[in-house]
Amino acid sequence: MPRANHRPVAERLRAQATAERWTPWQLAQAIATTCSVSLLQANRLARGWTLEIAVAAFSGVGHRATLQQLSSWERGTARPGEVNLDGLCRLYTTRPDRLGFGRDYTKGPDAAVVLPTSARSPVEPPAEPAPDLAGQRAVLRALLSGVGVGLSAPVLDALGDVRRSMTDTLGDTLSETTMEHWERSAAEYGHAYQMSPPNQLLAESVLDFVEVQLHLARRQPSDYRLRLCHVAAQLAGTAGIALVALGEHREARGWFRCAQLAAEETGDRALRAWLLTREAVIPFYFGSPQAAADLAERARLVAGNTLCATAAWAPALEARSLARLGRADDARKAMRIAETVFARLGTDQTGDTAYGYTARQLRWHTGSMHTVLGDTRRARAALDEALTMYAPVEYLDRALIALDQATGLLHVGEVSAAAQVGVQALTELPDEHRTGILLSRAREVAAGVPAAAARLPWVRDLREAVMTPTPALPA
Repeated sequence: MPRANHRPVAERLRAQATAERWTPWQLAQAIATTCSVSLLQANRLARGWTLEIAVAAFSGVGHRATLQQLSSWERGTARPGEVNLDGLCRLYTTRPDRLGFGRDYTKGPDAAVVLPTSARSPVEPPAEPAPDLAGQRAVLRALLSGVGVGLSAPVLDALGDVRRSMTDTLGDTLSETTMEHWERSAAEYGHAYQMSPPNQLLAESVLDFVEVQLHLARRQPSDYRLRLCHVAAQLAGTAGIALVALGEHREARGWFRCAQLAAEETGDRALRAWLLTREAVIPFYFGSPQAAADLAERARLVAGNTLCATAAWAPALEARSLARLGRADDARKAMRIAETVFARLGTDQTGDTAYGYTARQLRWHTGSMHTVLGDTRRARAALDEALTMYAPVEYLDRALIALDQATGLLHVGEVSAAAQVGVQALTELPDEHRTGILLSRAREVAAGVPAAAARLPWVRDLREAVMTPTPALPA
């Protein structure tokens, strides 16, 4: 029997909640009683989230769950453990009884009772005391005076309430200032993704994505809608980048597909091509070189004659994939296309490593191709030059370059040196950057070590390092 679609009803209640300024708890109660769903599901619907978005956001607060787990918790066929329940409370910024787990025994005016559906009209907001304005002022004054109050949850809640109140006062129409804020935020991820831990990047981009989604759910002028879709595609793509770095490639594909849907509304060929190339990174590191080559070629064709960073990056990735397939001539031809296009790009296209394509990335990718093709001299020169162009805090690419260098050393029989470079590439990273994509690549290096060299000290260290589990996300 197909499940009921509660989203249209929840959307109407969200619109009413905005118009009448309900609290999040009032909205959750209204959805729970009107749709006859659990409070846990009501809290998700109150935010307009799909199960997929909720799972991603749950990861963003340091917890993991599958779609099936979250669905079973919402339907009441399973119960989250203590750690996951705490994570759900963090996710929805509430307490267990307001998610349907446990009971609230508060008496008096602070008591909160969820009435049965029949006891309340679908358009009548549930009763709850008005916001404690005096309490908010006390919290903010304490922050001002510095008396024992940091940026704790009450402080942040008070700040958020004041901000939202003013936003509501100024109306729901999306302003140019707000639109520019989202565009700047999306652009900033391009500069931060090399330095920010992937789990932090994931959390921040998904939280921003949710807010942009809420704006898109409201009626907007056509030009603002196009710009919001562009930002949504960038943010979803950024979430995909973070998930690839974490080694969660299946979920990453879902976010790239979501991003493509937003990008298609914009008609921006460069954006669509960028997303395809980002998706091609998944099979390049985790799957089939042929699939990576096919996706990169498709991205190049989508970019067409558009002079954009991806028109250079896509053939570079295609070249590296073709090299892995043993198609040396085709690989070199694709890399020449990348170099030719790159020479025509302006500084606005070569300024960051996420949405653009930089000179240091081109040198790395050229060296990576030469490494696979066995052209040791050219590979070493390109990779060494690339490393000098990266800042020390650009962790991800620097580590991947080092692992390419290790592969090159294996090709010329310098096994101990290769293993040492591989070990250092992993152990010199902060824990939060030692993620799935790097461990996967390091395991490839370890697998290329000849069996006869298994007892060398650096080889033993490398094999021990690649067997170390990926550090868990912070709780």
